[in-house]
Amino acid sequence: MKKATIFGLLFLVSSLSIINAQNKIPHLQKNGNVTQLMVNDQPFLMIAGEVHNSSASTIEYMEPLFPKLKKMNLNSVFVTLAWEQFEPKEGVYDYTLVDAIIDNAKKNNLKVSLLWFASWKNGESSYAPLWVKKDTKRFFRVKTKEGKAIETLSPFCEATKIADAKAFTQLMKHIKEYDTDQTVILMQPQNEVGMFQDIDYNKVVLNLYEKEVPKALMSYLKKNKKHLKPYVSDAWSKSNFKTKGTWKEIFGNTPEAKAFFTTWEYATYINFVAKSGREQYNLPMMVNAWIVQKPEDLPGVYPNGGPVSRVMDIWKAAAPDIDIQSPDIYLSNFKEIVAMYHRDDNPLLVPESKAEVGRAFYAFGEHDAICFSPFGIEDAADNFVFTKSYELLNEVQHLIKKYQGTGKMHAVLREQGDTYKDFYMGDWKVKVMYEKPNEPSFGIIIQTDANEFMVIGMNITLFFESEVKNTIGYIGQVFEGRFEGEKWVTTRMLNGDETYHNARLRVFGRTFETEENIVNVTKKEGEPDAYSPATKQTIATPGIYKVVTYKR
Repeated sequence: MKKATIFGLLFLVSSLSIINAQNKIPHLQKNGNVTQLMVNDQPFLMIAGEVHNSSASTIEYMEPLFPKLKKMNLNSVFVTLAWEQFEPKEGVYDYTLVDAIIDNAKKNNLKVSLLWFASWKNGESSYAPLWVKKDTKRFFRVKTKEGKAIETLSPFCEATKIADAKAFTQLMKHIKEYDTDQTVILMQPQNEVGMFQDIDYNKVVLNLYEKEVPKALMSYLKKNKKHLKPYVSDAWSKSNFKTKGTWKEIFGNTPEAKAFFTTWEYATYINFVAKSGREQYNLPMMVNAWIVQKPEDLPGVYPNGGPVSRVMDIWKAAAPDIDIQSPDIYLSNFKEIVAMYHRDDNPLLVPESKAEVGRAFYAFGEHDAICFSPFGIEDAADNFVFTKSYELLNEVQHLIKKYQGTGKMHAVLREQGDTYKDFYMGDWKVKVMYEKPNEPSFGIIIQTDANEFMVIGMNITLFFESEVKNTIGYIGQVFEGRFEGEKWVTTRMLNGDETYHNARLRVFGRTFETEENIVNVTKKEGEPDAYSPATKQTIATPGIYKVVTYKR
């Protein structure tokens, strides 16, 4: 009986350990009004970067890269895995690179979002295996209006979809078995998908275009009619919101109708791949978009079929196993674009961007972002301001995670033409002015108590005014400091000239002095190089300030 009891207890402990491990699989979770990425059952902010496309194509090249990323203060990294390297021969899988990515990331305490470059990358199919590329009959290509088959794999090809999904499923199965510490926290099947034309002109595709719009799409449109993106709603309204018919009958004989049809096929294809993989290992899945560059651009000028903001609703209907649709943002109107993608059913995740670090502060502080990740992140390794800014984001991430979704956190980012921004927070109106026009200006403002604010950023000035009738608001005290763990440490109390006697908060940030040797350009020909004495350069990076206010 004793042996049986012991074995029973061991079995119970083992079962509970398995259940606990399964519960710790990275996942998205609604916490109050915000959706957060949970890693080890705790909210996780991806303070991230995406490496260049070929940076993980060999172990030799990737090994020295990961320590560099860690020194840049990243906590996570987006890394490519190519189908052609994972399955060089049909049915033969090579786990060398995926294991090396996981091992190197783990060694440097980095989490990974794995990018599955398979059927498409940037609207092309260069990452597909040679055995797929060579077999144009089995894996047919997109055709132009003139009947020419281009190199892009057709999303309407069932054989390609099945082959892609089979490989992705094997990848997810292997990650589950190998990655016991959950280093991989997010997956991206495909990259910036779409075709550079209005529709695929394969005969089988054109026949499908004459069929009825799928019931699943019509059901979604009817259910969400009041909340649809204008691009979809306006096209549907042309038929007086018909609920049954062909693509032309529902959306007209228009570029939009062809775009919706093409989008539906890309989305259902990728959903099939994602769902197949999730059945093996249920990690969160996201897709990214080569976004519309100009409002007047027609589908096909940008990759037609990808998750651009115009057709997010089509993707939501077609791809329920894709959790997040994400924008790759290289345009200057960052604030406008992230607002398009941040929805109740679509948390903000920025997988590619310029390495302008103020964008990270704005995404996390104003839009409760899960992630900010510049592309080609290794190129910013010598960017002192960027590295120190990421260090600061790690320092304050506990505050950001705590106040996401509460309405007590806002952010500012100066874009062209911006001069100020007003926020109403509790009993206070907070006016933020931008300073030094040739330097980055950004910040996060968090109301931590009725009369207390934390301000994180650089090159901004804040004024606090009472919104309570018959009272006047003042700044009482200003403290500059840092967090050690989650404990606030004051390094300086500011008053007098630093705040104009508490009339305003002046957020200059933390300053660092660097020494540089300057070559003396006045040397005579033939003389050895001479150097001037070391000169000091002051560099500003974001800082943290605590503001105590009062009314009278």
